[in-house]
Amino acid sequence: MLKKNIVKIILDISMAITFVLLMNPRVFNGLPFHEVAGLVIGVAVLVHIGLNYQWVVHTVKKIFDRSFSGKTRFSFLLNVLLLLSMTGIIVTGILISKVVFPHLLGGENHALREIHDVFSKLTLLLVGVHIALHWQWIMGVFRKMLKTKEGKWRKGAVVAFVFVLAMFIGSMQWLATNVKPDEAFQPKFEQKVAQASGTFSPPEKFRERRHEEHHGNSHPLLVILGHFTFWAVVIVAVYYIEKRMRHKRQVRV
Repeated sequence: MLKKNIVKIILDISMAITFVLLMNPRVFNGLPFHEVAGLVIGVAVLVHIGLNYQWVVHTVKKIFDRSFSGKTRFSFLLNVLLLLSMTGIIVTGILISKVVFPHLLGGENHALREIHDVFSKLTLLLVGVHIALHWQWIMGVFRKMLKTKEGKWRKGAVVAFVFVLAMFIGSMQWLATNVKPDEAFQPKFEQKVAQASGTFSPPEKFRERRHEEHHGNSHPLLVILGHFTFWAVVIVAVYYIEKRMRHKRQVRV
């Protein structure tokens, strides 16, 4: 069971990191990474559902059972909403694709792009709530991974965890330094501006400022930190709301 939970944790962390990197389409080499990673995370979602297949089947069968807690019902509803929002992201992403499926619409579609952004932001919030509801389980798995039954630290596991974390941070920094956005996929508006400007091109600082206004800083570590901070706020808020509701139920009983 622990090995299966470790696989789930690794998959979930990988999905979370990939998803927040997708929130900024300028990360790494821009649209090529954004679109390919988007399809990969779609497959990862199916694997995630497969690993939790028994829970899904059991919950569907017992969803109207009065013995089921409100938290379980809410968690199931949240998962359904997450699946729908992720589906919305993938479908709209495919329709507005410029790299993997460049000829589906054959031009710009600002309405679909706006819908894609709305689904992305909604999913970011829903994922934060999803993590909050499973926070105790996540911490429990990490405790079993890093500590023995007697409560002592597993030195080998701790060293391995620190090593993997250091390697991850180092690789993100290396990629941010050496992998530049592919200018062939820059927005058409910017291409036209560059062509019209001819001999005159805006100062480098101006171009960077214009990009940051639309998508923020594209450094992967900063993108991850920013969105994980948002999730941390959601987790704390949901934790205290759930704790207060649980206290009220105990008082009533």
